Amino acid sequence: METPALPTFGFDAYPQTAELLHPKPPTEALEQLVVYRREERFATCRQHIELHRRAFYKLSLIAEGGGDFTLDSEVVAVAPRSILLVPPGTALSWRLHEGPQTGLYCFFSPDFYNAGLLPGYQLGAMLAGGAPYVYHAASPAEYATLAQSGEQLYAQQAHLEKARHHLRLLLADVREWERPIASATAQTPVVQQFLQLIAVRLAAATEPVLTLDAYAADLCLTPKQLSALCRQATGQSAANLLKEKVATEARVLLTGTQLPISDIAYRLTFYDAAHFSRWFRQAVGQAPSAYRAQFTTYK
Repeated sequence: METPALPTFGFDAYPQTAELLHPKPPTEALEQLVVYRREERFATCRQHIELHRRAFYKLSLIAEGGGDFTLDSEVVAVAPRSILLVPPGTALSWRLHEGPQTGLYCFFSPDFYNAGLLPGYQLGAMLAGGAPYVYHAASPAEYATLAQSGEQLYAQQAHLEKARHHLRLLLADVREWERPIASATAQTPVVQQFLQLIAVRLAAATEPVLTLDAYAADLCLTPKQLSALCRQATGQSAANLLKEKVATEARVLLTGTQLPISDIAYRLTFYDAAHFSRWFRQAVGQAPSAYRAQFTTYK
């Protein structure tokens, strides 16, 4: 029997891969850096805050518009042509002015900024390790320089090395505008570990967060010793620091999520919604529902 000849095909017969006109940024970039225009994707800002609030910094370049931004319990009047840098873990909400809102929002991780830098040049050292936030209302010339770096950051966000370079240029001026920090905020290693333990328990949402004895035991201290160290380093007792951290987390969940108050109480390991409501009213001065209602009309 005659064996049939193998078929042959010309090169043009094989399927060709078409190049994407607009290639998507690599997944790695989305995990470390997100930049978008306020006027185009403003609605996604709260989603990014919820996803990245524990680990990402939020940098805002406000070209037009502005408004009243609430950072934890402090209200900051944000003007046009300004820059606002908010560290991770901050309860952030806002009431925007009427009219156009333009500029850039950027979320970035400390690891993205710090890659390849010696410790003295990393983000924590640059911001003195504890600024509650950095805000600066820029002159027209200052903002023009900031906007130039911001536009390059926006354009290069799919290329991590280039984006990192422009982010560092953008933040170079922040050192001059950083708010002075009282010496009382200097933290000892024990106090830093205490605050880190609070953050871990809040993130886990499974272990009790309001029991000071548990933190002291983890640090091999008595509650009295821990409180004395906290007061010496920060001017506040350990119990007050703990209350502030839990109250901040509660504010974030109330303003940044649609979770029912009962679910928020559960995540913060309170007995029930009534217990949480009483505690929040005492800590913040408002019921959780009233606090949340203030922000329901925010843009």
